Amino acid sequence: MKAVEIFLIRKSFSRNSSEAIRQEAEDLINEKHYQGYRLINANFDVADNAGYIYAYISMKKPNSY
Repeated sequence: MKAVEIFLIRKSFSRNSSEAIRQEAEDLINEKHYQGYRLINANFDVADNAGYIYAYISMKKPNSY
């Protein structure tokens, strides 16, 4: 059983995409937290050549050591 789960959110880069991906990442983190997950790291990255903005979220699964 894996102790860490990594979530990826991808949004097309547009006018308000940074705010939209931030809100979606925050909602995901809150939802998983209520399920017992613990946040390890959240990282945002922009791929200029592809036109996307990414959020990488690492969370520790509940009841794992």
